[in-house]
Amino acid sequence: MKLINRVFLILIALTGIVSCDYLDVVPDNVATIDYAFRNRTEAEKYLFTCYNHRPRIGSVDIDPGMNGADETWQFYPTSAYPTWTTSQIARGEQNINSPLINYWDVENGGSGLWVGIRDCNIFLENIDNVPDIEAYEKKRWIAEVKFLKAFYHYWLFKCYGPIPIIDVNIPTSAGTEEVQVYRQPVDSVISYVSNLMKEAVEDLPNASEVVEGTEAGRVDKLAALSMRAEVLLFAASPLFNGNRDYASLTDNRGVQLFSQDYDESKWKIAADACKEAIDICHEQGKALHEQVDPLIVNAPDAFKQEVIYRQAICDRWNKELVWGSTNNDCNNLSRSAQARIMRMTPETLNDISSQWAPTLKMAEAYYSKNGVPIDEDTEWQQKDWYASRYKIREEPSSGDEVYYVKEGEVTVYLHYNREPRFYASLGFDKGIYFGNGYYEFPTNVKHCNFLNLGYSGFQGGALYSITGYAAKKMHSFKNAVTSTQTSVEYYPFPIMRLANLYLMYAEALNEYGGPTEDVFTYVDLVRERAGLPGVRESWAMHSTNPNKPDTKTGMREIIHQERTIELAFEGKRFWDIRRWKKIQELNDQPKGWNIRGETPEDFYNVITVAKNPVEFTIKDYFWPIKESTMNTNLNLVQNYGW
Repeated sequence: MKLINRVFLILIALTGIVSCDYLDVVPDNVATIDYAFRNRTEAEKYLFTCYNHRPRIGSVDIDPGMNGADETWQFYPTSAYPTWTTSQIARGEQNINSPLINYWDVENGGSGLWVGIRDCNIFLENIDNVPDIEAYEKKRWIAEVKFLKAFYHYWLFKCYGPIPIIDVNIPTSAGTEEVQVYRQPVDSVISYVSNLMKEAVEDLPNASEVVEGTEAGRVDKLAALSMRAEVLLFAASPLFNGNRDYASLTDNRGVQLFSQDYDESKWKIAADACKEAIDICHEQGKALHEQVDPLIVNAPDAFKQEVIYRQAICDRWNKELVWGSTNNDCNNLSRSAQARIMRMTPETLNDISSQWAPTLKMAEAYYSKNGVPIDEDTEWQQKDWYASRYKIREEPSSGDEVYYVKEGEVTVYLHYNREPRFYASLGFDKGIYFGNGYYEFPTNVKHCNFLNLGYSGFQGGALYSITGYAAKKMHSFKNAVTSTQTSVEYYPFPIMRLANLYLMYAEALNEYGGPTEDVFTYVDLVRERAGLPGVRESWAMHSTNPNKPDTKTGMREIIHQERTIELAFEGKRFWDIRRWKKIQELNDQPKGWNIRGETPEDFYNVITVAKNPVEFTIKDYFWPIKESTMNTNLNLVQNYGW
């Protein structure tokens, strides 16, 4: 009964749940907590239970980062195809009575993170009771669970800001006051999470020691160090570093939950953590994915460039991947993105759709072929491409353009003269796509047709792209499509990859000391893999603002855009917008093409795809705590504005 009492108390304290839905209550004559740790085999099962509480990262319907910002938009619900919960967040439908993707109370798509923390504590309290486990293995398991406990606190912190710290489970003898937990100040939460992750690193295995076949996805030193770096980057960012918008957020003790003083040294701490993670990644063989797949060794360079970038995501366990998510039913994890991406064949396939639809804003965010924003590219200005970007170019594609746009076809100026990541990431009308695991031009080359009733476009019913674009990037080129079925290549979704870590380091360095040489070095490594010149060269030769990289402010803008492009559709921008305090960017009404247009002239008209104007304010940086939970624990304070 000891476990039952602890579970009951901790869940009342945190969530107000008083039903038995989330209690591991069992009859007295079967499994108890002692049974769970009676031997190595049973203890290992409990270890995997601790892992099982991970948020379903990479799922387009319940990972808020995947479809909750301004990168993508979904069609509105039908009787057969309801709206994803992430789409409701993007539409500003978060609420206090039944919060969406509620990680605090485990509802509406939210994982049971407080339950996960409870299970981690139970594991740590009882692992010493296992009689037949080797000392080295016990150390590793303890380190894994410490990291998971820290990670669950961190995920709650990203969603809610200041949270309670549950380092040990509440004892069965606890009184009412002890059960009524408090939210802890931002700096206290960061310190706790960072220190616990650092503590875990010592006994975690190196990346090479994790057996891919049976242990893939388990935490190693690289995952822990890189996630700790991300935690400290968040701590240094404007949302948490001297955020005076939340000066009024104090609890009933008078404790202020957000520090009001900006501390530049937090960026130095974040930079040091990023560099530590990068150095150990390099020592253990991690590098940007630049390998040309043998299946396309004879393809033109343009296709190779696309595939290298796409397969940095889709080649499972490639050397760029630092930590990959293997939950969400494994194969279904990548399917959750891949099966909602591209209708590429004239035949209609029930398991292929384009409902995860990039916005026009994202199409415009990518650089020109010269590696600078299209609105400041001198060539785009001189040739009037920018002002004419929504107009259909009269000249059909020819020459090298046929690697991007179907030969003899036309599209708008916006789709020409763009950087390689644009063509690797976006499916657009008349845009080229190839796959099935090999290259053969032109027999294995397909193109998109997003016009009304086109095989990539609106066909009535559902599962279509509401914007006239598709997220090509997350779609492995090895996926095989026939007239009757689709074979999807499984890959672990990238929670952290090396390119992200490089850009994190560059950002932290720039915020602390301005655009030093290392800032350019690490941004340029990412750009070089993408087929672009370095920042200073591109801006000096092609930008209307050639001195932009010379200042902290200018370089900040460049780094922000570089992250938006490089990490597009990977669930990162949702959180970046928040930590940068740029929530107003979500108020740019999502736009796309007129998908009901049956001719190019009708199709290429910019329309707003939101039914109602989207309006976010500073309250939307964080989730609300459910009202009933607030009523149960009077020591909790509600997030600002809710």
